[in-house]
Amino acid sequence: MSPQSLSQATEAIPVSPPVMALEDETPVETSQCTNSRLNQRRNRRTRWSEWLLDVFAMNSFSWAIAIPIELVLAGMSWREHLKVRLLAVVFNTLIARPFSLYRNWVVERFGRGSALHNYGVDTFVFLSFQLPLYTANMLLGGASAGEIATACVTFALIAGVLGRPYGMYLDFLRRLWSRGGTRCKGAEYHRTSTDLERA
Repeated sequence: MSPQSLSQATEAIPVSPPVMALEDETPVETSQCTNSRLNQRRNRRTRWSEWLLDVFAMNSFSWAIAIPIELVLAGMSWREHLKVRLLAVVFNTLIARPFSLYRNWVVERFGRGSALHNYGVDTFVFLSFQLPLYTANMLLGGASAGEIATACVTFALIAGVLGRPYGMYLDFLRRLWSRGGTRCKGAEYHRTSTDLERA
């Protein structure tokens, strides 16, 4: 066969166009990615639940203490009492979480020890956090210097009585919540993993 005939025969053979293998661009979710998303969800739920716990603790404790003081000692009517308490709910809800974070910070610095030590720490936390707010509230209310001084001394005495009980009450609620969270941890992890796999 001549070179010209060979060239013509070669050109007559159909040649398929080159085929490019396209890789699947869909990302594969690894176990590490799944765990990261699980941790993010769990952290958000934990922060939200801690906020709810702190708000419930401060409002329930404050209301229980205010009932005998306002209704029995101060002689307020139920209508006046409810009006004051509803305003207090708004205020306590705003400061509950900051107070709890401040208490955690102080406890980490001073640690835990004897009953007297723990009493001193909680009393210091309650007094140092609440007294400036109470003083500012009286200043905004137009109280005189003498009235503010008298009220602050009274408040300091109250803080000495209520600081440690509130700290114990808050720790008690946290222990209850921690036990409940431990029991539900496995079920929650399984449920969340299933939801992510279906997504």
